[in-house]
Amino acid sequence: MKLEPRRNAYRATGPRDYHSGARPVRDSAGRLPYRGRPVQKNRLIALLLFAALASGSAERALAAPAVARPTIPNHAASQSSGTVFFTEVAATGAIAAIGTAHTLKISDIDKAGRVEFRLGGSWDLISTSTRLFVPPGIPFTAPGGSVAGDFFVYALDSAPSGVRVLELETASNLARLKKGDAVQILGIPAKGGDDEVVVGGTIWAATAEQIQVNLEEAVDLRGWGGAPVIATASGRVIGILQASVSRASKPRLTVGPIDAVRNAIDGLRAGAAGQTFAKLAATPAVKESERAKNRTQPRIVPGMHQTNIHLEIEFPGDGAVVAESACGTFVAGRAMALDDRSKRFDVALVLDTSGSTKAATGADVDGDGVVGVEQRGRISSFFGGGSTDEGDSVLAAEVAAARQILRDFDPRTTRVAVITFAGGDSEREAGPPALTRQPLTNEYARVEQALDFILRAEPTGQTHISGAVDHATMELLGLIGSRSAKISNSEKLVFFFTDGQPTLPYGPLAQSDNTRAVRRSALRANKAGIRIHSFAIGPEALAGPIASVELADMTGGSFIPVRHPGELSAVVDALNFANLDEVTLQSETTGEPAEPFRVTADGSWGGFVKLVPGPNTIRISARSTDGIDAVERLQIVHEPAAKPLTVPADLGIRHNRLLEDCLRNLKQLRVEAERVQAEKVRKELLLEIGKERAKARKRAAEQRKQLELEVEEDD
Repeated sequence: MKLEPRRNAYRATGPRDYHSGARPVRDSAGRLPYRGRPVQKNRLIALLLFAALASGSAERALAAPAVARPTIPNHAASQSSGTVFFTEVAATGAIAAIGTAHTLKISDIDKAGRVEFRLGGSWDLISTSTRLFVPPGIPFTAPGGSVAGDFFVYALDSAPSGVRVLELETASNLARLKKGDAVQILGIPAKGGDDEVVVGGTIWAATAEQIQVNLEEAVDLRGWGGAPVIATASGRVIGILQASVSRASKPRLTVGPIDAVRNAIDGLRAGAAGQTFAKLAATPAVKESERAKNRTQPRIVPGMHQTNIHLEIEFPGDGAVVAESACGTFVAGRAMALDDRSKRFDVALVLDTSGSTKAATGADVDGDGVVGVEQRGRISSFFGGGSTDEGDSVLAAEVAAARQILRDFDPRTTRVAVITFAGGDSEREAGPPALTRQPLTNEYARVEQALDFILRAEPTGQTHISGAVDHATMELLGLIGSRSAKISNSEKLVFFFTDGQPTLPYGPLAQSDNTRAVRRSALRANKAGIRIHSFAIGPEALAGPIASVELADMTGGSFIPVRHPGELSAVVDALNFANLDEVTLQSETTGEPAEPFRVTADGSWGGFVKLVPGPNTIRISARSTDGIDAVERLQIVHEPAAKPLTVPADLGIRHNRLLEDCLRNLKQLRVEAERVQAEKVRKELLLEIGKERAKARKRAAEQRKQLELEVEEDD
């Protein structure tokens, strides 16, 4: 990696200590700790001058950086969140700082009173800001947002010191950008003491909406959101770095063209001062924008810790010569939008086995032709008599949903654990709030056996949600007391099923305390990098959904309300947990999409593609839920007389399911009408989920107000 250090002075304590309450913020006016040892500033400058002059590169050694960190005083989360650069506002003659809208919240800045701009290595204070020159842009991850419109133009309270000012590219030069043009990105290293580094790259594609840049080498881009992208030919800023997409060892960057920023600045009048953060924070538009920002996945876009789409074609190989069956040519692979570069998954299926889960769902869950109903006229437990058909109980629905999820995972990359939770009905019956029924494993037959065992057990006890979350966190991290082997580089997920509200650890009458315990456990899970998808099943869970809502919202997962427990498996089948909005497979040669085509919950995909004799180009594309795109192409040759390729054994199940779909399509003349009907049912189901989610969130908000809950930090 070709990195060019601009300045190496840094404070030994690091930037985070500068916002601690134990000491005041210090600048470089007097003394600078250099490499951990304090020296007089003028002496340091003299030494640098001497060394630079001796090497004949004084200008290079003392070159000022062009980038800085925007930080909120006493707000630790903002200390590595993004990058700004500086440019002149012609109408006012002042210097502005340019950053991204998704990096900092206006409401957080308003609470602190200002945003500070500091050098990334030395942490010297450059300037401060209490206002924006132009209305704030919309985060590209929020509804209505785009990479081109994701920006802040900060008005500075004083002229910046110790930085150089950059020029913005002209509209005519922007329009002439083309593939292969060389660029440089100025950023602050995630680790190390440099104030600025320079990374080289080339333009892959350029439009008015976005610019895509391929880097020369892989770089740690955490905290680079807002970094200036400069055309090497002109030395001017052509865009603002917004996101990165992994492509093997060389990431591809998504860049917002600088046009929108330049147009906004050019529209200012002489003497313009902008609006204060306090005034902006009170406007309806900004409030809605920040609510939208909160609704995005929090673990996907903290600073520049962006989503990477892993998209690969597993079968057939590039350049393969293939025959074609009546169904077409089988093509399969994987797609997944992930943080960092992990391609492995650890998943915990957490099932509620409290006494209430013996209740009937009102549906034929086990498919035996008999619909179990609630038993009447007997007093078997506090929770009622349960279902007349145990295979149609709420617990049976949870197990069926767990099996549905398991079928959509790939044992080559995904380990699965099974955990149950309940809680004793009294102190005499007090036991562990949760139990690991199957540690993390790639042997799914063991998972199936654990689910069989759960079905045979008698549901009993109360609902200890916080204990279950902590137990799942321990198991996924492989901590002492867990039964699972630790793997540090895996994406960690929890599928959490419950039909009730938390009644433990403080008892059924301590709703506020129980909910606070759930929030604390969710906070611990989030800090461990665990995302929780929570299912609130049935009327009782949806009457007080705050615990289930908080589990998902505080960890960046999905909250799924299920009004009718018997529909749980169908709800699971309709949802996607790979952070993907869309995956498509088609022949570019014919323009026809694959049919049949399946995408499973963990991002595995496969389909049959119709070919023409000779060379064919197959295109697979994926889009993440935060708008990142990836495309791969496969070149294959169709020769009717060629020997059929052998499908790898690990793709056999996927191939056979698609083959069954294809044969069914060939045999059924009405398959298209059935597909349309199935899609209609699926959309209606998703619409119903949306309505239930909105109702549950409203109820959760009411509960939060009633219980006067506050966010609590983990001890």
